[in-house]
Amino acid sequence: MRYILMSLLVWLSANVSGQDGNYEIDIAKIGDNLYLYLSYSDYQGQKISANGLLVDAGDSVLMIDTPWGNDQTIQLLDWIDENLQKPLALVVITHAHEDRIGGIGVIHERNIRTIGSKLTAVYALRWGYQPPKETFEKEQIIKIGHHKIELFYPGPGHTVDNSVVYIPDYNLLHGGCFVKSAEAKSLGNIADADLGSWPASLQAVQNRYPDIKTVIPGHGSTNSGAIENTLKLLNKK
Repeated sequence: MRYILMSLLVWLSANVSGQDGNYEIDIAKIGDNLYLYLSYSDYQGQKISANGLLVDAGDSVLMIDTPWGNDQTIQLLDWIDENLQKPLALVVITHAHEDRIGGIGVIHERNIRTIGSKLTAVYALRWGYQPPKETFEKEQIIKIGHHKIELFYPGPGHTVDNSVVYIPDYNLLHGGCFVKSAEAKSLGNIADADLGSWPASLQAVQNRYPDIKTVIPGHGSTNSGAIENTLKLLNKK
């Protein structure tokens, strides 16, 4: 296993090479029992990373979003088994694009619980993915080990179905692709976006969670200012 110091984060590269673009996932511990993982794909000839989150909840593990495809998902599951040595209790899917749901088939093969919004279940089927086994309408609170997590559908944005996950113990928001990074220069893929509704949906998140300290965007760094930059980019449209 490789240990690489990058921007004060120690990235632990999974030791199994996958077939999803022949990429290995990268994993960094970003806080007590918090792990940011990166999976990869090719887009227009460029290597693109996507952020996901693991939470060691004491007696089990929470995953927010799957990696980009089955092979990288297997890598991540193997890493959990080898390093955290606890069962994966739940996978939350924040919307039905491949960088969030691409490995759900592998998750279901292992009989792991999955949840997403009702709209995500609808769009998953429409776009050729297995839907999450459980769904919620607007919001849901779930207890996983030591932690309470809040699932919230703020309204349309990056997609019609995008949802966010808030972990109060860390004041952490996993925004998925609904939130762009602080350094992002564009809104990225907006093929399924609702640009008119997106700002109000972001405001709904800010109103609901005024104490956010850390935001995990769908792509890019976790530096502060992600929501503000997303609003700035939307105002240019």
